[in-house]
Amino acid sequence: MKKSRPPVVTLVALLQFIPAFLLPPDTLFKNPLVLLAPLILFAFMGWAMLTLKRWALTLCIFVQGMNVIVRFLILFPQATTEGSANWLFIITSLLAIALSGTILYVIDQPNVQVAFKA
Repeated sequence: MKKSRPPVVTLVALLQFIPAFLLPPDTLFKNPLVLLAPLILFAFMGWAMLTLKRWALTLCIFVQGMNVIVRFLILFPQATTEGSANWLFIITSLLAIALSGTILYVIDQPNVQVAFKA
């Protein structure tokens, strides 16, 4: 029996890297070579999700969950620099948390779970 991939899985597979790389430009491009390993990981995860590998769902939940936790942990210490609020960092962190939370919600839906278990 051929597995049927819900359209939302394709969307998550293609866009799951956005919350992890959602940082202010000055922080993101300090060392561009550091971005290579995570990009390879997300390309591998995207392929695994598109082919409905069972472990891909677990890996996606782990990566997005860790992104939420790490963003919360660094949000408050990094929110102020030199006595003033770093609004760009605050906005990008909250947006990344919201996007990761949305991805976690979407991949927890029954039709997605069934597609990966079939």
